[in-house]
Amino acid sequence: MKKIRTKIKAVFFDAGGTLFRPYPSVGEIYAKSALVYGVQCDPELLEATFYAAWKKRGGLASLGTETSEEKERMWWYSLVQEVFAGHGGVPEFDKFFHVLHRSFEDKELWEIFPEVHEVLRELRNRGVTLGIVSNWDLRLAKLLVNLNLHSDFDFFISSSLCGATKPNPKIFREALQLAKSKPEETIHVGDTYEEDVVGAKAVGIYPLLIDRTQNGNSVPKKLRISSLKEILERVSFCPTGTVLTSN
Repeated sequence: MKKIRTKIKAVFFDAGGTLFRPYPSVGEIYAKSALVYGVQCDPELLEATFYAAWKKRGGLASLGTETSEEKERMWWYSLVQEVFAGHGGVPEFDKFFHVLHRSFEDKELWEIFPEVHEVLRELRNRGVTLGIVSNWDLRLAKLLVNLNLHSDFDFFISSSLCGATKPNPKIFREALQLAKSKPEETIHVGDTYEEDVVGAKAVGIYPLLIDRTQNGNSVPKKLRISSLKEILERVSFCPTGTVLTSN
């Protein structure tokens, strides 16, 4: 079959689960923080409770199109309170929450995936515009600085800044404007099918699903990668620029 070569001008990345992840996990972080206040919890149970509460709320999309640091803080306050309700709560909850909420801006609570810096550096050397398109609150800017990732990207756009969460086309269209690229010149890489694959495809952006655990989901193999290094195999540099090669 003849190979199709498409010129690539920009690559967008999701943030959490794609570039970095909570370390060692949300459940472990919550459990360790609660222990300071004399509350012992099973990290795995906290992890499951957290994601159940997140899903019930519909994630950050439930914040609506207008947000603020205070509105986001109260949203997280309610979620964390629900997570610990089944454990009898946490003494001095306001103090506990203040420390926990702020701590997620610290680099120590996040692990950057091993191949990230190498891949970003190589794409930059190929002249590709790099952006972050993420469902995240207003703390993303501080976190990127603390992780020393801010200078690796030409721009970032979060759902809170945009007023729309993936898969809403609005956030992808704003990213295209910032990158000054057309959908057919752009790749978006993320770890969530509904948000990243469906959202990108809806506006004509070529999606890649990062599936590090290789659980064998239903996404076609040509749209699935297990490491960000595979992006470099999918796109190559030639005299006419960086191109995506597909069968």
